[in-house]
Amino acid sequence: MRKTLDALGPLSSLLVLRDAAEGTRRFDDFVVSTGLNEATVAARLKRLVSLGILAKTPYAEAGKRTRDEYVLTEIGNELVPVVVALMQWGDQHRPDSGPMRAVERSTDEPVTLRYVSDSGRVVSEQDVVLVEGRPID
Repeated sequence: MRKTLDALGPLSSLLVLRDAAEGTRRFDDFVVSTGLNEATVAARLKRLVSLGILAKTPYAEAGKRTRDEYVLTEIGNELVPVVVALMQWGDQHRPDSGPMRAVERSTDEPVTLRYVSDSGRVVSEQDVVLVEGRPID
């Protein structure tokens, strides 16, 4: 886990990832939404792009130069549940943590992350243990 966290870089990377999951795509919007300064946002975006979590795609507004926007890649989307889990933990234990919530797009109904076995059973937190080693394919 340490190597994973080291790869992501500072915790502020999770703020950028959170906002990308919410639909933020443009540099200036990341600065506003995260509350981080421009240099920090630039560094976090560069890092997340280098890891393949975000991809840069060009866009141009009428009469302006072409710029890049940042979109989640497939592996970036796979990280979103980590952000949601942190948000839900914060909602439960740190009520001052923020107004975001996870909802189903089509119904706006709140969703909660759960452990699900490979056979599809929902497993309680008390029945999950961490063991050393990688899963067998």
